[in-house]
Amino acid sequence: MTDPHQIADDPYAGTPAVHGDPAITAGPDDASVPTLTAASWQQAEAQLYPAVTERPDLYQRIVLLVRRTVDRLREQGPSTSALLAAADRGAELVAQVVDESGVSAAELDLDLVARAALAMRYREVRGEQSLLRRLRLIAEARRAGQPWVVTEEAGHPEGDPFLPYHRLEVEVETGRALLVSATADDDFRDVHHTVQVVQVDLGSGAVQEIPTGEPTATCPDAAAREARASAMRAAR
Repeated sequence: MTDPHQIADDPYAGTPAVHGDPAITAGPDDASVPTLTAASWQQAEAQLYPAVTERPDLYQRIVLLVRRTVDRLREQGPSTSALLAAADRGAELVAQVVDESGVSAAELDLDLVARAALAMRYREVRGEQSLLRRLRLIAEARRAGQPWVVTEEAGHPEGDPFLPYHRLEVEVETGRALLVSATADDDFRDVHHTVQVVQVDLGSGAVQEIPTGEPTATCPDAAAREARASAMRAAR
């Protein structure tokens, strides 16, 4: 069974499937962060945080400065373009945080701290954009008179052990949703096809479990999975 919180928070939610429609993922501010740039941000985290085992005092200062820098980045809103602009003055931004907070920057590389903060905020931004995109697609479908809309789709629909498939379909008036998945078994030799009923909060866009909802439907193949999803959509 797929954890619906992974769909809500997954930074890759919204990536078009191999056979999906790229228009599904269009957004007003989805400027992509270059792969090498995102990798450099992640590498900064890997360089900074091992200090926890060698220098707990240094690690504590790193965490404080990263968190406070992230707070400053949050003020820019859920925009990847704003993050890219902030990256050009990352060390300067951390220096301002140092001056305002009084946290010592001794022995710290301010550029590394800035890139670690950018990595953390980038994960948050992608999650925030995913929620906003989901709500936008639901609103557009409602205006068009569509009863259901696909808000996220990623992977190979037929099922591939090394390329998991997930699709979120939402009933626009109620937020009732179907999480359609094909994920690898423990041996990565076959896939499990499932359809799970979840709920999308129409205020926040978050995906929530339904404690007393219908059990997850397990299907033998993609065709049976799609037939089950179709029947579940028509059930209400």
